[in-house]
Amino acid sequence: MLPTWLTAAYLQPRLRAYCQDDRLQVLRIWAKPATGKGENFVGVMTRIYVDYQLGDGSVVNKTYIVKQALSAEVPQAEVFFEYELYTREMDMYEFILPKLKELLQEAGLDQKLTADAITVDREYNTMILEDLAPYKFVNADRVKQLDMAHTELTLEMLAKFHAASIVLQERHPNLLTKCFYTHFFSRDKKAYSVVFAGLFKAFLRFIDG
Repeated sequence: MLPTWLTAAYLQPRLRAYCQDDRLQVLRIWAKPATGKGENFVGVMTRIYVDYQLGDGSVVNKTYIVKQALSAEVPQAEVFFEYELYTREMDMYEFILPKLKELLQEAGLDQKLTADAITVDREYNTMILEDLAPYKFVNADRVKQLDMAHTELTLEMLAKFHAASIVLQERHPNLLTKCFYTHFFSRDKKAYSVVFAGLFKAFLRFIDG
């Protein structure tokens, strides 16, 4: 279940940096799958359980989410790598989201926007993220969809996200350009061309009909 490289020796310095505790000691790690049947996050999601001791001697039991890129041998991975999906996601968690969090806090908004990244490891194409389950966050049922209250909450959070993005672009104009110079409609990307062509043809048929 755990990647062979994900050991206490690997995790300990990263948790020390995140928790700002140079005496933190990882005592134990174990894992379970983080997704249910039919759920898809274009990667391998694992929930790790970590027992660690803080510098003051107290023992903490916490969970984190490990998100790994699909192996290059998996057929659909070719599409994700062509669109640099994993690189973009890691850039988002390492560079963009922390800045957005700072901007929102600066505006007096302390609501949880996204999970914090404990570490972003480009060598292993892996991120270790804060687990939001203890905060009672759950995925919406994709069949039942959202009720009105949660739809309004989602739109409100999205508006704050977009507003912070505008300020981010004004203060750090090169950051978004560096991380997001390409997109799904870039002319040099071909993997989804058949899908998009089919969607637009279906849309035109709908209009004509």
